[in-house]
Amino acid sequence: MITHMLAFKFRDDLPPGVAESVLAELDTFPAKYPAMRNWRSGVNVSTRDTTMTHGFVVEFATEQDLLDYLHSESHERFVRERWRPVVERQVIVSLPTAGDA
Repeated sequence: MITHMLAFKFRDDLPPGVAESVLAELDTFPAKYPAMRNWRSGVNVSTRDTTMTHGFVVEFATEQDLLDYLHSESHERFVRERWRPVVERQVIVSLPTAGDA
């Protein structure tokens, strides 16, 4: 099992509704990508580090499932057209679930 995590911050100068629209589209991903398991997303509620404002976590059965998702045309298009124009910074981590390494 591979856990894929992304923490991010939207640009401060976005027009109203843009961030919400991108978040709503992200939440449709599990229906579009059947290999996704245990999708969770939301606002960062940490009081210790507020560098990133949002995040999501998702699991894939195999590293190949993750790679297939990352390299799919629909994911690449979303990143190019919807994500990069609105996200100021991000941190991405993918790691094997304990016992799978």
